[in-house]
Amino acid sequence: MSRLFDDFPDLPPDDGPSITLYRDGPLIVRGNCRIVDADGSQIDPGRATVALCRCGRSALKPFCDGSHVATGFRASGSDDRDRPPNGDAQESAARARAQPLTAVAGTGPQTIRER
Repeated sequence: MSRLFDDFPDLPPDDGPSITLYRDGPLIVRGNCRIVDADGSQIDPGRATVALCRCGRSALKPFCDGSHVATGFRASGSDDRDRPPNGDAQESAARARAQPLTAVAGTGPQTIRER
């Protein structure tokens, strides 16, 4: 694994597994979860905290190798989905269903599938 993983130490999650979006960088997955490829085969991350590539340039996919720095990858590190101006919960839920997954927190084992 690359030195990049040393920047994201294994931290015990507060409420189960979590995914943290890093500005202009990877998704950091902490806690008990499984990473599964498109064929359903489990990928052993080798540790409890891993960095998943968001830029698409990593030679270690699905893991981050730091290529986002050299390629100038940009991402806010925040939830960029549009929010309804009135805060309507039903409309907000419909928008969330239509958007790709950006963060997960929960209890028990989680599965992350590579497409």
